Amino acid sequence: MSAAYEVYSLDSAIDTLFKSTSATREACEEKAARLVGGKITPVPIQGCCSYTVYAGAQSEFIVQFRLELLQLRLEIAALAHEIHGNLAPLTTYHGHLGDVNDRPVHVYTLSRIPGVNYLEYHLANQHAENSEESIAMRGALIEDLASFFAASWNSPQPMDLNAKEQLLQSYSRDLGLLLQHLPSRFHPSIRQCLDTLPLIFSLLPTVLLHRDFSFFNIMVNEKSGRLTGVIDWAEAEICPFGQNLYNLQEFSGTLHHAHGRRQYEDHEDLQARFWRAFRKEVGNLSTEVMLAIGSSRVLGCLLSRGFTKRLANEPPAIPIEDNEAGRYNMKLLDIYLIDAKTRFEDLRNLGAS
Repeated sequence: MSAAYEVYSLDSAIDTLFKSTSATREACEEKAARLVGGKITPVPIQGCCSYTVYAGAQSEFIVQFRLELLQLRLEIAALAHEIHGNLAPLTTYHGHLGDVNDRPVHVYTLSRIPGVNYLEYHLANQHAENSEESIAMRGALIEDLASFFAASWNSPQPMDLNAKEQLLQSYSRDLGLLLQHLPSRFHPSIRQCLDTLPLIFSLLPTVLLHRDFSFFNIMVNEKSGRLTGVIDWAEAEICPFGQNLYNLQEFSGTLHHAHGRRQYEDHEDLQARFWRAFRKEVGNLSTEVMLAIGSSRVLGCLLSRGFTKRLANEPPAIPIEDNEAGRYNMKLLDIYLIDAKTRFEDLRNLGAS
C-alpha cells in the first residue's frame, strides 16, 4: 500500500513524535496534569511536530508539547487573540521538558475553542447539501467568516519599507520558480501575480494572516454551524491582506478526488454575501483595491499549492510536479485558476454597494 493512503494510527503518530525528542510521553502527560488537572486525553489527530492533549476539569484546555524547531511565536499568538478575541486561543508558555541540550519539547497551554472543526460538522450534517437548512447555515457562516477577515483588515500591522521590499522580492523569486517549473497553462496566472505585486503591496494593508485557513482549523458550533473560532496559528505571519482568501472556495462547493469540484447551487450568493458583510465592516472598496485583493488571493493559492509543504524541520519547499506527491495540489490549481466553471471569479465589481 502506498504511504499516501496508509490508515492513520494515533498511537503510531505519537510514538513517531517521541522518537524526535528526549522528553517522554509520560513526562508530558504528568506536566499537563500539574498545569491544569483533569483527565489527559490525546487529541484524535496529532500534528507531525507536536504532541497535543485535552486537559482541565471540563477538558477546557489544550496542552501542547512542540519540537524545538517549531516553537510557537508568543507575540503572534497574543496578536491573534488581541485582534480576534475569543475566536483565537489564549496561549501561555510553560518552559521545556527533556534535556535542553538534546531535543527538548516546549510546553504551552491554550484555551480550548468550543465546537467541532468544520470538516466534522460537514460530515455529520444530515441535510442535503442544497436544502434550505444547508443553504441558511452556509450563508450565516460565510458572514461570520467575512467578519473574521474584516477584523484583520481593520487591524493593520506595521511593516517597514525594508521588510516590505524583502518580502516582495521573496514572492518574486517564488513566482519565478513556479514560472520555470509549473505547466504552461498556469503561466498567465503567475505572470499576472508578478505584474500586480507592486499593487498588492501599495494598496492592501499588511495584516496578521492565518496560513492554514482550512476545514480542520475552522471551529463551528456543532448544532448551528456558526463560527466559534480559528485554531493553529503556528504558521501565521504579517503580510499583505488576502492571501488566504482562496480557502473560502471550500465553503461554496465540494471536491471529489475522482470527479473534481462541484459548486453548490448558492455559490454565487455566498460570494456576494461575503463581500457585502465584509464591506459593512470595512467600507466600500475601489475597483483597483478589489483587483489587488483578487491578485493577492491568486498569489496565496500559488504559494501554498504550487510548492511542497513548507516545514521548519523539513527540506526546503520546491515546486510541485504532476506526480503522485503533487497531483492533488495540481488538481486544486486547475480548479481555482483554469477551469471556467470553478476558477476564481472576478472581484472587481464586488467592492461597492
